[in-house]
Amino acid sequence: MRIDCSDCVMFRTEHCEDCLVTAVLHPPGTEVELDEELDSPLEVLSGVGLLPVLRFKPRSDGESRRVG
Repeated sequence: MRIDCSDCVMFRTEHCEDCLVTAVLHPPGTEVELDEELDSPLEVLSGVGLLPVLRFKPRSDGESRRVG
């Protein structure tokens, strides 16, 4: 799965700070790729509270990006 945080509806909101991508993988604003083999282990770790959940939700075509 390829994730570009700037394409997420929650980019630069309070929810962004509690997202798996921001907290563990990298600061928002650059693209990251998650290997499918990591899906299950990341879900398990998130499920027991050891990692934040992936909060990425892609924008619909009509939504503008938040800046600032």
